[in-house]
Amino acid sequence: MFAKLQLELKTAECDMLHWQKAVLLQSVLMEQISQEYAKELHKSQLHPYRQSVEHQNGKNIWTVCTFNEEAYQQVILPLQSSQFKEFEIAHNGWKLSVGKKELVQMDVGEFMEQYYFTAAERYLKIQFQTPAAFKRQGNYVFFPELQLIYQSLMNKYDAASKEETVASQEVLQELVQSSQIAGYRLRSCSYSVHGSKVPAFFGEIKIRINAPQALVNFANMLFHFGEYSGIGIKTAMGMGSIKVLGGDYDNRENAVNCRRTAP
Repeated sequence: MFAKLQLELKTAECDMLHWQKAVLLQSVLMEQISQEYAKELHKSQLHPYRQSVEHQNGKNIWTVCTFNEEAYQQVILPLQSSQFKEFEIAHNGWKLSVGKKELVQMDVGEFMEQYYFTAAERYLKIQFQTPAAFKRQGNYVFFPELQLIYQSLMNKYDAASKEETVASQEVLQELVQSSQIAGYRLRSCSYSVHGSKVPAFFGEIKIRINAPQALVNFANMLFHFGEYSGIGIKTAMGMGSIKVLGGDYDNRENAVNCRRTAP
């Protein structure tokens, strides 16, 4: 089962919570779950949940997503409880109250029916809502390479599923060879994690997939799964939140447009 819980956060100290605060909210989340489950998570490099915070329409929205039943029970339900209505960020002493909570759930069958068994578009527009990055051979990669994107999504899907696996070098190479970044609007940035600065990027990319329909559907399914799992590293700390916007671009967006700022 896939679940997305959005919580409105209010604090007297700050009108707008920057997405960087998700690192501190990760500690709050860990305080709400059982010690046994927390120990399990610490042993795993790929977690069956992600979380991030964004400022939307004048409100601070904390989003927590899970993508299997156990994570839903252990992570979402404690946060959804009526008893979870306020907390303190120990790092800076901020006191936050929890306002409106919205929960969206989708079982695996419904998800597959909507995103895999339906003919999908060959163009996808992906918005990186919070900074994203990858790690390869010990080094950070802060540009959206298709191989790293697909590999991340496939690995996260397999980590969440106990019944099936999708990761294979053959399928990965087919996806990479048949996909192309057709346009992008990106900025570089840095994301601080416990004193270390991670080079990252955020913005939008447009992907064109020239492949048989079954592979197009599979790619679409992976990206929609990515709305729950996030893409890249440190998604449990607020990085790699994405939104699939579809393939509609106006004519002005067909050209590659890249703007960069210093990390």
